Amino acid sequence: MTIVSGWPALTVALSNRASPARLFIQGRFGHWQDLQARYWESVGSLVVPGSKANPGTVGSAFDWMVRFMVHPRPDLRLALLGARIPPLRHAVRELARTLNYSESGDSMGASRFTGPAAGSEVDHQLVARACWALALLTGLYWVGPTPGSPLMALAPRSITAEKLLELAPPAALDELQALRTFAERSLLPSLSARRGAWALGPTFAGSSLMNADADLIAAGLLLELKTSLGSKRRDGTRRSSLEAPTIMQLLGYVLLDLPDEFAVEAVGVYNARYAHLMTWRLPELLAEVAGRPVDLKEERVAFHQLLATGDHVSPRVGDHLCSPG
Repeated sequence: MTIVSGWPALTVALSNRASPARLFIQGRFGHWQDLQARYWESVGSLVVPGSKANPGTVGSAFDWMVRFMVHPRPDLRLALLGARIPPLRHAVRELARTLNYSESGDSMGASRFTGPAAGSEVDHQLVARACWALALLTGLYWVGPTPGSPLMALAPRSITAEKLLELAPPAALDELQALRTFAERSLLPSLSARRGAWALGPTFAGSSLMNADADLIAAGLLLELKTSLGSKRRDGTRRSSLEAPTIMQLLGYVLLDLPDEFAVEAVGVYNARYAHLMTWRLPELLAEVAGRPVDLKEERVAFHQLLATGDHVSPRVGDHLCSPG
């Protein structure tokens, strides 16, 4: 999707304390301390520690893995966009055929479907290797060539699907397998009960003004996948918390869905390293973090006007403007 508005991506805007988009969300929906406290009380101990594998690539690879867990052939076009040279594009299509996509390589899978659906029947180890390669390609699309990326070490004329599958280090594969094992127990059962329209990596009507794509929408549940290790306690153990940027990110997605295309009725966060899923019904969540009744249609229109005009929208008089928790 081509963005011509001049706005940075949603996650980038939310990381900037002076961003009008962040001030809009924080100013209107800033009562999140109780929400954070309940989350902290509900989450358990870390079950999948980190390794020597790149944590950012692990997170992206797990995102891809979940897609293969909920659909036999998820859409690979995002990775294909990262394959900027013909040999790499050919290798991605070859990789797709290895994962039981069409022999022609023309079909790059589904991003929307009626769910729940059966996951991929391909060997889990092969899927993990493929997800690592897809994560690297996705990074190449979003960030561009990065020094130190294993993709940069591949000789263009010798790039094949087999070469891509060899990029995953053993530590990463062990980590991904552990994350998958816990997700099968703690995430999939909840998702499998949700029947209706599903979307993988969905973008929104407002994404034409501010680049934003969510992880997963399962029949009205907008889910954010996390693999963060959390902060360290004094004794060296880890704890997970619900960070303010994550709350604002979920709210941003909801606001960007201006025509209510996805009929989001609940939002949730799944931290794979803690095997912890927490969801909130959207009306109750909005009322709590706003500290008042919320007309979602009105809020969406106001946010869209902010993005369309570029004008700063000040928080309403009397609204609580809190610092990130």
